[in-house]
This record gives sequence, structure tokens and C-alpha cells, in this order.
Amino acid sequence: MKHFFLLLVPIAAFADEQAIDASDPTRIYTYLGGGPKFTEYTNGESMLEIRAIGNVGLSDSDMLLFEAGFGWHDGDLVPGPNTDWTDARLRYFHLLEMNYELERGYRGMGLQLDVQLAGSLKGTDGQNVIAAGILPTFALTGEWSLYLFVNGLGSWDKRFSKFNGAGASVGPRMTFSTERWWPGAQVNVLPEYKFFFSGELKDDGAGMLEINVGGEFTPTLMWDVTTTKYFDLYLKSLRRGRDTGLEGDWNVFFNVTSYF
Repeated sequence: MKHFFLLLVPIAAFADEQAIDASDPTRIYTYLGGGPKFTEYTNGESMLEIRAIGNVGLSDSDMLLFEAGFGWHDGDLVPGPNTDWTDARLRYFHLLEMNYELERGYRGMGLQLDVQLAGSLKGTDGQNVIAAGILPTFALTGEWSLYLFVNGLGSWDKRFSKFNGAGASVGPRMTFSTERWWPGAQVNVLPEYKFFFSGELKDDGAGMLEINVGGEFTPTLMWDVTTTKYFDLYLKSLRRGRDTGLEGDWNVFFNVTSYF
């Protein structure tokens, strides 16, 4: 466990000094970070976890993000341990032509493949979701940008034992970045809604609202705090044929990241 926590400590001394724009999800970077995350469920149960997050720049236009966690569940557990691995994620991104100098209008687009895997701990052991789509980007002003996540998606039970349905998701992320408030200041607001049009999840939806605030300790060492509120279905705990009674209410995640 000691080595796991050491892995999460960013080593800024090895980072290449450059201007990092942590608010832009289309920038190709390599970084490593992590921190604590707390989740509150609607029935009063809760979960505390440590999450690690990293990104590898594979080329000038390709990168791979990975994320995983280990958590402690506080509540009415099914038989088994109250500590285990939580959900994980892999996201591949390919950047098409992009004009980062444009101050107003359509900048360009990227393609993405996002794989979200169920964990083992209660509250994270529901669905596997695979989404693929586009990310068009718009400059609204010098400080405001819009990133429009549009995906087709499919949902499976844990271990891909059964297909639950196909659908689509839309997530317009509004981003404000400035140096007038604090170093590297950024605020991101992302409402997202998934809607299913086939399978057992047909006509169901899963919504969330994510608010992220961040900044920098140094030019290559960043911090951010993300809070998320859930609506409708909570896919991370939804299990076919078993009502867990566990619906996600909200969570908060503090993350420190070092760029290399």
C-alpha cells in the first residue's frame, strides 16, 4: 500500500517547463496524478477512495488516458470485504486539424473512444460502458471555450456478461480560463445526459452535472477539485436482476497532477 500511495505523488522536478493549458481536453500531454474522492449515496451510505489518473502522449495527435481507484465502502454491504478496487477508465483520443490561435469560432475536432469498466466494490460494480464519438471545439471569447462531447454508446453488465442497450450521450463542456484570479485559474461546467434507445435500458436515461475548478502550484504541477451531481439512472451501481438500493447522489474529487 505504501508503494501505491507513492505512485500518486507527482514528481515535478522531471517535468518539462512549458506553458500547460490544463483546461483544454484536446491538448496532447503526458501527466500523472491522483488524490482522494468521496461519494455520497442517496440511502446514506458512502465511499472513500484513492484514485490515480494519468495520460500518455503517444504522438503529436494521439493520447491515451487511464484512471483507476481503490476504495473503502461505509454502509450495508453484501457479503464480502468493504475495501476493493473501484471503477476504471481508458480513453483514446485522436486530434484532427485544430487552430488553437483562433479567438472566436470553430477551432477543430477530435475523435475519441472511451471505455468505462465496472469495479469490484459495491457502488461501482454495475455497468461497463463503451462510447465512441467526436469532440468539436469552439472558441467563444479569449477566456471562454466550448467542448461538445457527442458519443454513441453501449452498456453491458459487469464482465460484459450481457448487453443492456445502445444509446447516445451529449455533454457540452463550458470552460473559463484566466490568469486574473489565481495562477492557471480554470472553471469547467459539464452537464451530460445519456439516453438509451434499444435493449433493456430503452427509453431510460442517466444524467449528471460536473463542476471543476483548478489552478497551478507551478507551471507543471496542477491542482483541481471536481464535484458531480447525478440524476436519473446511476449506471455505476445498476445491476441486472438485483436491486442494490444504491443510487449515487454526489461526489467530490481532489486531484494533483504533474506534467512531464
